[in-house]
Amino acid sequence: MKEYYLPIVKACDRGVASMLSRICVDPDNFYRGTLDDMTYLTEPDAGCGLIHGCLVAYSCAESRYYRDPEMLRAVRGACEMLLRTLHPDGTVDFLATNYYTPATFEIQAFCRGYNCFVRYMQGTAEEEETKALLLRTLEKLASGCLNGGFHTPNHRWVECGAMLMSYNILGWPELLKKVKSYLSEGIDCDEYGEFTERSMGCYNPINVNSMMVMAEEGHMPELYEYAKKNLDLTFQYLDGDGTLFTRNSRRQDKGSERYYPAHNWYFLYLWAGELFGNRRYLKFARDMVERNLQLGLGVPGCLWLYLLRPQLKELAPDLSDVTIADHYHAFYPNSNILRVRKGDFSYTLVANNPDFLHVKFGEAMMTVRMCSSFFAVAQFVPEKIEKTETGYRMTFRGHGEYKGLFPEPPETSDWFKMDHSLRPVLHSCDLDYTLDVVDLPDGVRLNIRVDNTPRVPFKLEFAIEAGTRLETDNVIMDTAAGGSIAIKEGRARLENVRTGSEITLTGLFAEHMYHRTMRGSIPPAEGAFTLYATGYSPIDRTVEMHFFKRTHARAMREKV
Repeated sequence: MKEYYLPIVKACDRGVASMLSRICVDPDNFYRGTLDDMTYLTEPDAGCGLIHGCLVAYSCAESRYYRDPEMLRAVRGACEMLLRTLHPDGTVDFLATNYYTPATFEIQAFCRGYNCFVRYMQGTAEEEETKALLLRTLEKLASGCLNGGFHTPNHRWVECGAMLMSYNILGWPELLKKVKSYLSEGIDCDEYGEFTERSMGCYNPINVNSMMVMAEEGHMPELYEYAKKNLDLTFQYLDGDGTLFTRNSRRQDKGSERYYPAHNWYFLYLWAGELFGNRRYLKFARDMVERNLQLGLGVPGCLWLYLLRPQLKELAPDLSDVTIADHYHAFYPNSNILRVRKGDFSYTLVANNPDFLHVKFGEAMMTVRMCSSFFAVAQFVPEKIEKTETGYRMTFRGHGEYKGLFPEPPETSDWFKMDHSLRPVLHSCDLDYTLDVVDLPDGVRLNIRVDNTPRVPFKLEFAIEAGTRLETDNVIMDTAAGGSIAIKEGRARLENVRTGSEITLTGLFAEHMYHRTMRGSIPPAEGAFTLYATGYSPIDRTVEMHFFKRTHARAMREKV
């Protein structure tokens, strides 16, 4: 967008200045020409980042490094480093993690920088020399894609994007052939737009980028549909404070406390918004930058996109009438997740996770768990979410048993060699949980049943962000990390003091204090205050959460 173009140019210049100051120039260092980082690793992949940054800055008329010969010298040094350090088959070692890997992410950055360079170069002798070295380097990098493999689902699509970009520069038919072989496996994106790794904070944008690249570079417009589906899905993961829910991710972003959609999402919504004429995408891109500027997170580093799509430099749409829904109810059975948002408030139901319920009110967070002291196997971790006539159901069974004597003496006294399946089972017992979740106009209702084996200690725990204000009929306090309370009966009001968002919990109960150290339960959430409800099986309780804003919450409190 026009208003961000010059700030993005300045951010690129700052990044290039930082990289120039960190180029390894030690003649005895095998990786000289790439960047030193704070761990004193000189990673070869950083050389592609250096190449990208310098080529983009060199090509941008508004950059202070526009056609600066120093950029080309740095690029040639990085190319020489790559040609020296790549394995004979073109694969590369990333010292922090992966070895003999195709440099797929790096090739995409390399090619974007190269495409900017050849688009804006003047044909000087130094430019032609640099271009020839870039092509030699890309040939070696592309051979790594032909000879190497992948180890995560998204790497296939990153590699395909890299190979198609390389194909359009080098013209090697074998690159296109391998792409088609990967595509014959089918795209791992379901009907809701979710990819295998379910990684809102990291790999979803990587997959969207790869779909966009493959559609464009490979002239396969049908792949745009996967990108659109995931871009649309992302709106259903937005919470009221502008963060994305990441706790059902299968990758390293899982559980990120506050993940604000940032630079890895901005350029995708800008690119897709302009390409498809989708004003909601453009609105989200603008909102993202404005929020990140308020948070001090800077502007995105996607100058290459403005150079390759120069119409973006003048793009200044009126988006004043465009809104992004802040109320939604979305159930995704394939991912076993329910997302419900009511303005500043949202709750998320997830399966295959002891933190089965997540609540956000304003900027405050709360996580809900259940456990019973039953053979150390009764931490509630439901396998799936089932849709019912009234809402959603999650179930879980804990099983315990004892073994008796062998009918005949065993052939060996070695415990591990005994056939224990021959022993009779004694006192087999089960503990069954049934959780029914019902959406309410101003909150959510939890119907909790625990039965089968009687007199089993049970706990329901609410892990609340420290600093949240807690008020009962008799107590008012500011919660502190590591603290806890069990409320014998009645209700509790939780207030996010900064935003004025409040939750009232009703139906609380406490019959014992065996909660923090309950055998078989996971430890209390680190850095949180915990509110406990406790009892003994059979349990048949209803707990409700009602959401309010401070402007009218106090007047309504007595009505709950």
